[in-house]
Amino acid sequence: KYEQERVQNKSTYWVVFELLWRDFFKFFAVKHGNSIFFLDGTLGKKAHGEHPNSRRWSLDKRHLQAWKEGRTGYPLVDANMRELAASGFMSNRGRQNVCSFLSIDMK
Repeated sequence: KYEQERVQNKSTYWVVFELLWRDFFKFFAVKHGNSIFFLDGTLGKKAHGEHPNSRRWSLDKRHLQAWKEGRTGYPLVDANMRELAASGFMSNRGRQNVCSFLSIDMK
């Protein structure tokens, strides 16, 4: 309604876009509960063709500490984590990259 009565531009588009994503994930979380955080996903199934033991998270606290300090050996991850430590800020793309690394790639 605001866009119809006032103005429609890239900024109003992105507000609506982000609100839709917020609502989608909110309802998804309500429907699936804690399973959204499970390693095997909301369906409790391994990915097609995946070995049952291939998705294990490292429990080595040294790896987690290295990630936090930007000492993983992966320049993109390390630069983003150091930026966060130095400035208190990390871009959205940076957050996506370091989270993906933490949850999928770090061993």
